[in-house]
Amino acid sequence: LEKYGEILGFKINTDKTKMLVKNITIRNKKELEKVMGLQITKKIKYLGIWLTAKCSTIKEDNYTKLFNQVKKDLEKWGTLQLSLLGRIATIKMNVLPKILYLFQTTPIKLDKNFFRELNRIITKFVWAGKKARIKLKDLQEIVRVEVALGFQIGNYTIRQQYLYGYEIGSI
Repeated sequence: LEKYGEILGFKINTDKTKMLVKNITIRNKKELEKVMGLQITKKIKYLGIWLTAKCSTIKEDNYTKLFNQVKKDLEKWGTLQLSLLGRIATIKMNVLPKILYLFQTTPIKLDKNFFRELNRIITKFVWAGKKARIKLKDLQEIVRVEVALGFQIGNYTIRQQYLYGYEIGSI
């Protein structure tokens, strides 16, 4: 690390730098930690995504936490006096980018229950807890219909399947 830092002209802060290891024995972990002088951790947050040594915990560390955060935000924003268009704009500008970023950076297969619950909390927010006046299917049309003024809410299931298929196909 010191040689790397000398060549690039950087100094690595060993107090802040952590290391994530996978498929290594406990004895080798301790030896690596001692030689490198870096702390070994179970997960690292990189560009807003939790990376873990176990692939099975990626969903829990990223998608479940994001779902809970979106749910909490929508409950908080639900108390605001927003029009229907304002609520849809809130979803498009605040919720959708977070979800799509996660789909693009961690292409894992999610069960339909995740999307069902996501649609449920979004629908509840859009209609302010009242009965829907427009079918969810109409709001989720992928083809932009100008009659609907372009205020569509994405179909997350289709987008996630597309992104998952794209990532797997490019490997």
